[in-house]
Amino acid sequence: MTAEKVAAERPQTLTELFTLARENLKEKGQDRQMPSGSNYLASSEANRRLLDSVFMEPKFLDPVQPDTSLTLFGARMKTPAFCSALSKPGQFTDEEMADLVRGMGNAGSMMMLGIGGSEMLQLAIDTGAPVVKMVKPYRETELIYTKVKDAESRGCVAVGIDIDHFYGTYRDGRSTRADTFSPKQMDEIRQAISLTKLPFMLKGVLSLADAQKAIDLGASAIAVSNHGAGSFDFGVPAIVALPALAEAVGDKLTILVDTGFRTGNDMFKALAFGAQGVGFATQILLAASAGGAIGVEEFIGFVTGELKRTMAITGCADLSAIDRSLLIASPEVRKWW
Repeated sequence: MTAEKVAAERPQTLTELFTLARENLKEKGQDRQMPSGSNYLASSEANRRLLDSVFMEPKFLDPVQPDTSLTLFGARMKTPAFCSALSKPGQFTDEEMADLVRGMGNAGSMMMLGIGGSEMLQLAIDTGAPVVKMVKPYRETELIYTKVKDAESRGCVAVGIDIDHFYGTYRDGRSTRADTFSPKQMDEIRQAISLTKLPFMLKGVLSLADAQKAIDLGASAIAVSNHGAGSFDFGVPAIVALPALAEAVGDKLTILVDTGFRTGNDMFKALAFGAQGVGFATQILLAASAGGAIGVEEFIGFVTGELKRTMAITGCADLSAIDRSLLIASPEVRKWW
């Protein structure tokens, strides 16, 4: 189905949207599980089980009209849902990737870009969507510095580095990109931060030790993430790490979270545990495969709509009203928090 047909016959549910995406991907020869099922995916599966064991307390009387808007890195957004750092998939052309970014902008959201050159970055920025450039920890440190300065000069709203890619990725029983990426010393990261006036984010923070070091380095934000288990299959699940990190450094850093969040209710729970924004990636790729910018806008609309409904049910007029007092966890998972 073409993007034009999607525009004429918009999917009415997430199931319809993702079914269409898989049909379109199969036509492109991408008939595979996303993500790869060859890893244990222990962290991601634990994250899912824990999210599904947390419930919300409804407050039906004295109804409110929820507002899901916020300001993030100086950009006004209609939703706390954002696109986690994406590197252009092989089946996407540059224009299709730009269309994905355009959909994020149309939805009042934010785009984070991973691996890619200046031309792709400029195409994304030219869509008008707020764009964050996430720079990989390249073995050639000067390349990191070049990309940080390039991001600022082209108009990104923030920039950052994936610390969870220090040792490359690990899938299908083998490490990849270990020859391209390498661990960076504190002074090297501090230097990267000093090269820009933009807010600087460290992505892949799952420990209090790294969060405190992020503050010491002068970072503005952290992303609580284990990169879809692609960097460390048994890393702490994001939803386990998030509450303690938010409590410890939430007054000093902007805290975002991703990995394993799928729905508006998942967003609500992450926000209640202290996140200020929640990232999606695989679902956005599927939405773009279903209908380009329109498919992406539809997906963000679906999950934000669910978030807004849950906010109404729990009596939250705006995002600041969402907190842990509204959550009830199953006894078997309380020990995590």
